[in-house]
Amino acid sequence: MSNGPYGQIACGCGALSLLVCGAPLALGEDAEGEAVAFWPLSAIQIGQGADELELLMEARGGEAWRCGRCDERLLHGDDEAGVAVLAGIPEDSDGPGVALTAAQRRRLEALGYRVLAGR
Repeated sequence: MSNGPYGQIACGCGALSLLVCGAPLALGEDAEGEAVAFWPLSAIQIGQGADELELLMEARGGEAWRCGRCDERLLHGDDEAGVAVLAGIPEDSDGPGVALTAAQRRRLEALGYRVLAGR
């Protein structure tokens, strides 16, 4: 894991937490128009509660990473794109990055996300 900036997300019951290192690849919106950030899957590490992590295949593709104790979904992971989708925009974000490849962008759009070109 990098020594760069990081954040932590946790489920409501506190049994599972994930560490997110670095900066998002891009920002976007989900199908409901809610803000999301796209991160490399390699930037996500388990902080605590590895035994509580459940990966559920989603009908649209990819996996929901959720807590087995409280059933809260923490992120959507897609191995094909190599991207994790987290709700919201990081507090220290300067706006969308430009690091998504064309193939990643197409895959995310096929999953129902909209990648923002600029803010």
